[in-house]
Amino acid sequence: MPLSRSLLASAGRTVLGQAPLLTRTLLAFLMASSALRAQTPNPVLDLKFDEGSGTTAADSSGHNNNATLIGNAGWTTGIIGPFALSLPGTPGSYADIPIDVVDTTKSFTVSAWVKLNNLNGYQTFVSEDANFQSAFFLQKRGDSQQFSFTVPYDFFTLPQSGFTPLTGTWYHLAGVYDTAAQSASLYVNGVVTDTIYDVVSSPANGHTGIGHGRFNNTYVDWVNGAIDDVLLFQAALTAPDILKLAQAGNPSLTGPGPVEPATLQIDAGHPGAQVDPMFYGLMIEEINHALDGGLYGELIQNRVLKDDPTTPVHWSLVEGGGGAGSIALDTTQPVSGTALTTSLRLTVDQGQRVGAANDGFFGIPVKPFTTYRASFWAKAAPGFTGPLTLDIESSDGSSVYALAQVPQITTDWAKYTVLLTTHSVSPTETTRFVVSTGNPGTLWLTQVSLFAPTYHERPNGNRIDLMRKMAGLKPGFLRMPGGNYLEGNTIDQRFEWKNTIGPLEQRPGHESPWGYRSDDGLGLLEFLEWCEDLHMQPVLAVYAGYSLNSTHINPGTDLKPYVQDALDEIQYVTGGVNTPWGAQRAADGHPAPFPLKFVEVGNEDFFDGSGSYEGRFAQFYDAIKAAYPNLKVIATTGVASRTPDVLDEHFYETPRSMERDAHHYDNHTRTGPKIFVGEWAAQEGRPTPDLNAALGDAAWLTGLERNSDIVIMEAYAPMLVNVSPGASQWPTNLIGYDALHSYGSPSYYVQKMFSRNHGDVVLPATLTESGGSQVFESVTRDSRYGTIFLKVVNAAGDVQPIHITLNGVHGVLPTGKAVVLTSASPQDTNSLGDPKKVVPLTKRADHLGESFDYSFAPNSVTVLEIDVGHEHPEPADEGSDDGG
Repeated sequence: MPLSRSLLASAGRTVLGQAPLLTRTLLAFLMASSALRAQTPNPVLDLKFDEGSGTTAADSSGHNNNATLIGNAGWTTGIIGPFALSLPGTPGSYADIPIDVVDTTKSFTVSAWVKLNNLNGYQTFVSEDANFQSAFFLQKRGDSQQFSFTVPYDFFTLPQSGFTPLTGTWYHLAGVYDTAAQSASLYVNGVVTDTIYDVVSSPANGHTGIGHGRFNNTYVDWVNGAIDDVLLFQAALTAPDILKLAQAGNPSLTGPGPVEPATLQIDAGHPGAQVDPMFYGLMIEEINHALDGGLYGELIQNRVLKDDPTTPVHWSLVEGGGGAGSIALDTTQPVSGTALTTSLRLTVDQGQRVGAANDGFFGIPVKPFTTYRASFWAKAAPGFTGPLTLDIESSDGSSVYALAQVPQITTDWAKYTVLLTTHSVSPTETTRFVVSTGNPGTLWLTQVSLFAPTYHERPNGNRIDLMRKMAGLKPGFLRMPGGNYLEGNTIDQRFEWKNTIGPLEQRPGHESPWGYRSDDGLGLLEFLEWCEDLHMQPVLAVYAGYSLNSTHINPGTDLKPYVQDALDEIQYVTGGVNTPWGAQRAADGHPAPFPLKFVEVGNEDFFDGSGSYEGRFAQFYDAIKAAYPNLKVIATTGVASRTPDVLDEHFYETPRSMERDAHHYDNHTRTGPKIFVGEWAAQEGRPTPDLNAALGDAAWLTGLERNSDIVIMEAYAPMLVNVSPGASQWPTNLIGYDALHSYGSPSYYVQKMFSRNHGDVVLPATLTESGGSQVFESVTRDSRYGTIFLKVVNAAGDVQPIHITLNGVHGVLPTGKAVVLTSASPQDTNSLGDPKKVVPLTKRADHLGESFDYSFAPNSVTVLEIDVGHEHPEPADEGSDDGG
C-alpha cells in the first residue's frame, strides 16, 4: 500500500530539520547521493540549485542545459545541498531552460524534491512545453489536491499520490514514462503510488520549465514553495533506481513493504444492510456508436440521408458492365406526411448495372445461412419502373452473398420490403449493401434499411450477441436514455422523446453530442422493450433544462413546458390505455404499462455554473411528486431547495485511485438521500480495460456492495464501444465489438462475477492487513439458502494469504467453489483477436470451515462460495456470455 500521510510527513519533517546544517551527516548524504547516482543511467539534466545567488542554475549532467531564474525566483535552504530554488507563486517567477531536454515520445524520468508553502490551486514543479499544453506535468493538482504525474493523452493520464501533501514538508517526486510498457508512474518518497498503462506520450517542442506548467497556450500553475535536485533521464528508471534517488535526500526511506498475511473476521451472526435486487445495473449513452452502429440492429449507416447536408456520406456510386450514372442528395422530393425530407437520387444513363452502395457501420456483417430483412422507400421518375436488385456483396463487388429483387416501383412514394438469405459463406464484414438496376431512368430512395435477426425477433430490435452479453450480467436496471445524449450539445439537440416514438418514418432523428447523428430508430419505446427483454427496470432520465453548451432554461414559466413534457413521458411509460400517453403507447404496439420506480432529473448538472439547478430541480420534483407520489426522484448534484430521494454520483479515476477510494462510503452520512453511483470506471485500457483496471473496478465494487444500505444502485460507464477505426470517442469501455464480433473486457467479467454471485444481506467483516498488502473485500449471504459469498480483490503482485474466521455460523461444509479472475500480467486484456485471454475460472475450494486459511492469487479477483450445509443453487459459468 502507499505510504501513509503520517509516515510521509514524519520523514519530511526529520529531513527538514537537518537541512540547514552542513554537518558531517549532511556531507555523508552528499557522498551517498553521488555514489547512488553512479548506479543509475546518466541524467540529461541535473540541476542541484546549489549556487545560492545569481540568476543561473548550472546543469551538472555535462549537457549544458543550464536554467535561468526569471521574475522573483530566488534561493532558499535545500534538502540535499545547501540551497534550493525558491518560488513565490506569482506569475512569471520560475526557472527556464530554452529547450525540451528529453524526447517525451521515448522513455523518460523526471524527479525533484519539492516543498510547498501553500496548497492553493495547481502547482507544477517540472514540465516541458508542447503545443497548447505541457507534454507532462510533475505537479500538485488543484482538483484532487494530490501530487500527480500528468501526461496528456486523449484524456489526461493522472497517476496520483493518493494523499494531500503537507505544507513545509519535503517530498521526493518522480514521474516515469515507459514506452515499452506504455505506462506512466508516479513515485513519492521512493514508493510507487500509481501506475497507468496504455499511455502514449505526445512530443514536447518547447522550453523546459521549473515552477510552472503550460495550458491553453499560457504558462500557469505557479509554484509557491521550494524545488531542489531536478533530474531528467532519457530512460525509464526502475523502482530501485527511484528509491536510491529518494534515499540520497533521506537515507531512512525504505521503499514498499512486502505482502504480509492478513486476517478477515466475518460476523455471520449479525447481518447488516439489505442488498437491493436492482443494485447491479446498466447505463447507456450514445457514444462510441453504442446504439447506431452497435446495439440497435440497423445495418445501414445514414439510412435517411441526413448525416451530411451536402454529401451522401456512406453511400457511393456503383457502375458495372459499362454502366454510367450518378447519385446525389435531393431535398425536393419529400415523402408526404413523414419526417423523410431528404432522399438519394439515382440516375442511370446507360449500362448493365448502376446502383448505390452503402458501407454500413464499418461493414455489413455477413454470416452463413442467415436471413436479412431489407426495406426502403422508393419513387420512380416517369418512364422508369424497375426492376431493382438488392444484394449484400464484397466491398469490391466480386462476390455476392445474398440477393433479392423488387420487380417494379411506381412514380409514387411507397415502402418495399424483401428478404435476402445467405448460404454456406464464410463470415465477413468487408462488405457493402447495394441497390441497383440495369435500366436507364431516375429513381429516389430514402430510409433504406437492413436488419439481421434480432434478439427475441423484434422487427426493430437489437443485436443478439450484445443483448446476450448484457443478459449475462443479470442487470437490475437500465439508466436511460443516456447522460450527455439526454442533454444534447444544445437545447434543440436534446433527446426529445416524442420525436422517437411511432413509425420510423415519423422520426426525424437528431445530432448526438459525440460527433455523429442518431436516426432515433432506438427510441423511447425500444429502450423500454430492451428493459423488458432483459427483465430489468428502467431508470428514466428526463431532460431538465440544461444542455452541454451551458445553456439552460430558467425555472418558472420558461421551464413549465419541459416539466410537462417529463410528466407526459412518465405517463407514456406507466399510464393505462385510458390516459392520453398510455393510449399512444398502446397505439405504438405495447398496451401494457412498464414498471417504473425512479426518475432522474437531468444529467451532471454540477456543470451548470448558473446555479439554476436548485430551482429547476425543485420545479420538477414538486410536479413529479404531485402526480406520482410513489416515484423516487434522483438529483444529479447536491441541492438544498428540495431533499431528493436519491443522489447520482459519478467517478472516473485511475485503477489505483479507485482502490484507494474503496472505502469512500464507509463513513458516509446515513441521514440524507440514498446514493446511485450512476457512472463510474477505472480509466485504463483502450478501447476496453485491462486486468489492472478490472482490479480497480473490483476494489471499488467491494466498497459499494459493503455499503448497500446507502448505495442502492451502480452502473459502469460507458458500456459499449465499436472498436472499428474511427468509431469510438471514449478510451475505456466495458464491451467491445465490430460489425461481426464482440467480446467482454476483464471489467465485464468483474461485473458478471459480482452481479451473479451475491446474497441479499451484507455480513459485517473486519480486515486486518499490513506491509505491501492491497486487499479489498465484501461479504454477503443468501438468506434463503444460507450461502455466503466472499469477494476478495488482491491488487498486489504477490500471493496474499488470509486467515478467515466465520463467527456466528456452524456447519460450514469443507468444500465450496471459487471463481477467480487473474492473468500473468496486470496489462493483459481481451480483444477481438483474443476475446478470452482474461476470463474467470471456476474451481473447487477445499479445506473451508468456521476458521480456515486461503491464499489469493496475485492480481486477482476471487469469489468464494461458502456453503453452510443448506441446499443452494448452482452458479452460472462465469466464462459464458449467454444470458438466455
